[in-house]
Amino acid sequence: MTRSAPHHPTTLSDDLRQLLDHAGGRALALGEIVEVLRGRGMDVLVIILVLPFCQPIPLPGLSTPFGIALMIFGFRIALRQRPWLPRWVLRREIAHDTLAKLVKGALAVARRMEKVVHPRMRFFKRWPSFTVLNGLAIVSSAFLLTLPLPIPFSNTIPAWSILLLALGMMEEDGAVIVAGYFMAGAAWTYLAMLWWLGEAGVHRLGFF
Repeated sequence: MTRSAPHHPTTLSDDLRQLLDHAGGRALALGEIVEVLRGRGMDVLVIILVLPFCQPIPLPGLSTPFGIALMIFGFRIALRQRPWLPRWVLRREIAHDTLAKLVKGALAVARRMEKVVHPRMRFFKRWPSFTVLNGLAIVSSAFLLTLPLPIPFSNTIPAWSILLLALGMMEEDGAVIVAGYFMAGAAWTYLAMLWWLGEAGVHRLGFF
């Protein structure tokens, strides 16, 4: 009797290439992306949603709706429920040119992360208390994305927090999840610093 060849799990890079192959030059709805990437569809979708914000310049008009969708995603995780996004988000189509750019950016991130991301400290993904904490960390960073602040890095730092948390949970890498916690803390620290500097500037100008 012949033995079947052992199954090797696909990498994130493989899944992203499969997504482009499936698109075949056409636009894809976000819900279809989830269906194509069955194993980690929702995690990859979160990564695709935050990638546009992982650069210093804010993207007006996009951060608020995407931030709200990611807050819902985070709340579902915190409540230990199946990851879910509203239908209005899943029906949203991404033009093929935009999808190709997002996947290209995701591939660049994935190739780098695959060298360092691997299963370790799995209790950060598997223990119920940490599941709640992971979800709340996503919610807190996604909330910062919803704020229409035309300030460099106001989207970047929380977006990287969500990216690291999603990658860490997807690959059961507790070290990357912890890095996501630190980025979430850095995002709130940055916002608080901006608030303090703005308030100090107002007082210095003598308005109050």
